[in-house]
Amino acid sequence: MTASWDPVWETVFTTQAWGKYPGEDLIRFVARNFYKAPNRINVELLEVGFGTGANLWFIAREGFTVHGVEGSPSALNMAIERLNREVPDWNGDLCQGDMLNLDYPDNRFDAVINNEAIYANSFEHAQTMYKEAHRVLKPGGLMFSRMFTDETTGYGTGQQVGPHAFMVDTGPMAGKGYTRFTTRECLTTLFSPFTLVELQLISRENDHGEKVSEWIAIGQKNMVE
Repeated sequence: MTASWDPVWETVFTTQAWGKYPGEDLIRFVARNFYKAPNRINVELLEVGFGTGANLWFIAREGFTVHGVEGSPSALNMAIERLNREVPDWNGDLCQGDMLNLDYPDNRFDAVINNEAIYANSFEHAQTMYKEAHRVLKPGGLMFSRMFTDETTGYGTGQQVGPHAFMVDTGPMAGKGYTRFTTRECLTTLFSPFTLVELQLISRENDHGEKVSEWIAIGQKNMVE
C-alpha cells in the first residue's frame, strides 16, 4: 500500500452504522493514567485513524485536550459535527492527514491511541507509524494500540497481499480492504521503540461462530533517550 488510509473506508463510514461509544479497554486506559491529572485540559491525547470519533468524543467529554488524524473526509466531518454538538466547549483539533507523517512536533503528546487503524497498512508502513507515534510522544508518554491477531476469523482467506495480510473474504473484515493480522512476533517488532508495559489478549465470538481476537498493547516512551 502507498498510503495509510484505504478509500474503502469512505464507503464503510458513509454506508454503515459505526461505533458510537468507546470500548471498555480504552476507557480504562484513560481513567487509570490520566483521571488524576490536576488540570485535564493540559493533558493532550492524539488518536490516529479515529474514524467517526467515538474515542475522542469520550476523551473530550472528560475534559482532556483531543487531537486526531483521519484519512476519510466523511468520518472527519462526522467526528467534528458530533463534538461540536455534544461537547461544544471541546479543546483541540482534528484533521485529515497521514499516519506515516504526523504533522506534529516531537515530544508533544501525553498519549497516542491506535484503535484498530494501523493494522490496515503493510508491516513496513506500520513500523514507520509506530516510530512516528513514538516521536510525537512526550518522554514517559504512552501508546495504546489495539490490533487483530492471527486467530481472528478470516486470517488466511481471500487474496494474500503481504506478510500476514489479506483481502479477506470471510469473517468480520470481509469487504473492508487490506487487513494485516498481528502475530506475537510482529507485535514485539512493532513495539520495539517502546517499553511494553501491558499486553492483553481478548477474544469474542458472534452467533455465526466468527471470532475476533485482538491484542491490546500499551507501550511507554523512555524518559531519557
